[in-house]
Amino acid sequence: MAAVQLNNVNGTLLPPTLPGPLFQQASESSAVMQLARKVPLSMTAATAIPVMLDVPTAGWVAEGAAKPVSASGVGIKTMTGKKVALLVPVSQEVAMSNAAGLYEQLQQDLPTAIGRAFDYAAIHGKDLASGGAGPFGDYLAKTPYTQTIGGTAASAGGVYADLWKGVQQVLNGNTPYNFTGFAADPRLIPEAALSVDNNGRPIFVDNSFNANAGSNAGRSLIGYPVSFNTGVSGRYYRQGNAVQVVTIVGSPTGGTFTVTLGGSTTSALAYNAAAATVQTAMRALLPAGNDGAITVSGSAGGPYTVTQVGGGFGPLAVDQTGLTGGTAAASQATIAQSPVLDSGLRAIGGDFTKCAWGQGMDITIKVSDQASYTPDGGTTWVSAFQSNMVLLLVEAYFGFVMADPLAFVAYTHAAGT
Repeated sequence: MAAVQLNNVNGTLLPPTLPGPLFQQASESSAVMQLARKVPLSMTAATAIPVMLDVPTAGWVAEGAAKPVSASGVGIKTMTGKKVALLVPVSQEVAMSNAAGLYEQLQQDLPTAIGRAFDYAAIHGKDLASGGAGPFGDYLAKTPYTQTIGGTAASAGGVYADLWKGVQQVLNGNTPYNFTGFAADPRLIPEAALSVDNNGRPIFVDNSFNANAGSNAGRSLIGYPVSFNTGVSGRYYRQGNAVQVVTIVGSPTGGTFTVTLGGSTTSALAYNAAAATVQTAMRALLPAGNDGAITVSGSAGGPYTVTQVGGGFGPLAVDQTGLTGGTAAASQATIAQSPVLDSGLRAIGGDFTKCAWGQGMDITIKVSDQASYTPDGGTTWVSAFQSNMVLLLVEAYFGFVMADPLAFVAYTHAAGT
């Protein structure tokens, strides 16, 4: 990609041009982009992407005989550019002291953020920032094939066997596809490396596990290419507070429910427990010194708004099978979360030739010390001028299409941690 020209930008804030490699890093950090094929993308009009649904069948022909016509065709998927944007506040002192410092901020943060947002949208079909619907109609988690990681006993192969079972689903499905690689969450690295058999010997060996390369290039898992990104699961460092609204459903009139946080479960809570009671029970699950890291508010019996400060202590689940009255015992509590901390997904594997992505050629960068913004996605507007901040706004266009969800398998964690 050519250098990006920055017009009307104060030279003390940012260099007049930014080289294309800054944005090339976005594709290098994205797990899906590393594995899928790239196609041209127009930002102003839909781009028809030819996706071969099957390999045509060739036949032998006698001299002068009719040539066989393949029953397979080329399915046309329509890819359109969708905008992704990121606003980064930077201290005025940092920006004014050295233009290169602001450029380094861009170089460090923006490719990572863009790659993470793209992966979450292409895999889960959701917006990572809000947890709402994502920009793409196609996404990899639509696959009906799932495989649990950590569900097989060590004596039967453990995680190694789990990975191969997923490969088997893609290769042996009703519509068999090739298996070309994995897009995985980084937490799969230590889980695989620490997997041992009944005698304590590592299950993974060098020729089947090379996840510690310096970059996504050259990494492998059970012999297939693997690319890692936190956008695969949706959990990443400094994600912010997790706000979850827990709603008990089924109109209970008695009985109890429990809350599980990161694998630990509270004592039984009455169907009409006050928010303070739920808060006390949940705080009892936390490590010493973290009492203030969870707050619970809301009406007795819910809905309860649970805030986990600093990103949380693991997945939250509710067991309401002990409730009575209405349909409570046969129902599942709903948990709405923003932002999404962890989907429980650990990898997507499959035939990545059956999906494609595109990137718009024009990337816009705006720099302002006059605009206003809402820190941490809140509702209070802050003046950049008054707070002595510089705002960096980057906008880009990406597209994604998938031929068939049966070409992929979703790997989830047995414990959801």
